[in-house]
Amino acid sequence: MAYISGRSRSVLHPLGLIVIFAALLVLNGCSSLNLKEYYFGNLFSKKSKAIDKTAEQLALSGAAKLEKKDYLKAAEDFKQLKEHYPYSKYAILAELKLGDAYFGARSYNEAAMSYEEFVRLHPRNEVIPYVLYQAGLSHFLTFTTVDRDPEDTKTAMQTFEKVIQNFPQTEYAAKSEKQIIECKKRLISHMFSVARHYYLNKRYAAAKTRLDNIVQNYPQAMDDLGYGPAVKKMLAKCDKEVAKGDPKPSIWVRAGF
Repeated sequence: MAYISGRSRSVLHPLGLIVIFAALLVLNGCSSLNLKEYYFGNLFSKKSKAIDKTAEQLALSGAAKLEKKDYLKAAEDFKQLKEHYPYSKYAILAELKLGDAYFGARSYNEAAMSYEEFVRLHPRNEVIPYVLYQAGLSHFLTFTTVDRDPEDTKTAMQTFEKVIQNFPQTEYAAKSEKQIIECKKRLISHMFSVARHYYLNKRYAAAKTRLDNIVQNYPQAMDDLGYGPAVKKMLAKCDKEVAKGDPKPSIWVRAGF
């Protein structure tokens, strides 16, 4: 038996009717297997767990947790506020405090990204001097040992310089000046460590490049750290060795061995 409807002439086999009827029963709760939930998740649910709280409640909750130094839970509240209430009057507070929460939790990479996002979104906000300073400090604090790549320290120094250039009359400009000195000391420590490695391995040209950089660009920080005498001694040796030119290959190398 077949059912033909108008121009479409759609043919529906009795077995197809049975399958569709079974599916409708399942979707209406007549089966223990809830296909609606399986395929659509909580799309049709009345309320998502993520937004049980209003924007104001999330803001107050996050601020309270921040005050108690429960930083990661505070970050969760502020993230939810940002995601679910982006046009709320509390959203800008969440964008700012999310950086503070990550900073308090010592999640400095996340803190730096949050602060930098705030600067991009609100470049004229009155708290920008603070936010920029915090972003620089976050980059600065990701540097842990002298043998680590110093890119974060360089980024920190550039950020502190922006504070000084754009907001010279603020307290954060004065703080940034002090932090720049610390950045320079870190950079010198890294360069000196690399130079010493090359020096001990008799790679004098490579060592000289780093030592010259220290002397030319960071003389005050070099003296503050007490590297002056060692740098001058190593440079004298490097200059002497580099002046000799490249060493001639041994007779064995020239013979093809």
